[in-house]
Amino acid sequence: MCDLTHLSSWRNIPSAGLTMLYKALFSLTAIMFCLSLFLAHRVSVLEKDVQKLRGDISQQLNQQRSGGVHGKPAKMSKTGEGMKQSVFQRAQSSLESFSRRVKREQSSCGAPLSFLQLRADTNKQPERRGNITVIPWTVSAQRGSTISQRENRIVVQEDGYYLVFGQVLFESQSTVMGHVIQSWSSTEAETRPTELLRCLQDGTEEACDNTCYSAGTVHLLQGDELEMLIPFRPPALISLEADSTFFGVVQLN
Repeated sequence: MCDLTHLSSWRNIPSAGLTMLYKALFSLTAIMFCLSLFLAHRVSVLEKDVQKLRGDISQQLNQQRSGGVHGKPAKMSKTGEGMKQSVFQRAQSSLESFSRRVKREQSSCGAPLSFLQLRADTNKQPERRGNITVIPWTVSAQRGSTISQRENRIVVQEDGYYLVFGQVLFESQSTVMGHVIQSWSSTEAETRPTELLRCLQDGTEEACDNTCYSAGTVHLLQGDELEMLIPFRPPALISLEADSTFFGVVQLN
């Protein structure tokens, strides 16, 4: 069952009171309607302000971008290009300086250095001269004209420092084995050889193959002649292979 007591209370309200109530409700409704219109107007104004603000921001951004193409970034681009050109110029200058230095070094060095290496001539047998043994030599490798072969000797055509080297492989047992490299000077009135290098090695019964090697830097004059001599030992056998017995000179300056 519905409670109808409230309806009976409305009936008891005087007509004047109802009229005032209706007016109050109408006034409230009018106020709410006006407030709604005001709020709608403000929202519209705010939307226009927001759109205008967006337009201003977009315009500023476009101006900055256009200024970036024609303004300061362009200067930065020009600066970058200038830096690239500067780096290229420095690299080109360094390359030209290096090229000039190489040319100076080449001009100071002059012609390529000479060398000559002799090997034993397998078509001939070692020759005995008194108490020494002489190996017949033939050219194994050569470059330049400063060092040449004359008979069984090496001849230098320029003053300077030279690397002289020699090796002999002995294939038999002996008490002492070795060789001597000496030079003959064409400037001295008394032609006497000068001993440059010496190699001596004791032979053993266990090892029949023994290599005797010597090398050193010497100062030679134009026309000096070098030769390798081996003290004669009757039981000594000498290997004539190119990789075992050789004699050579290399120009150092």
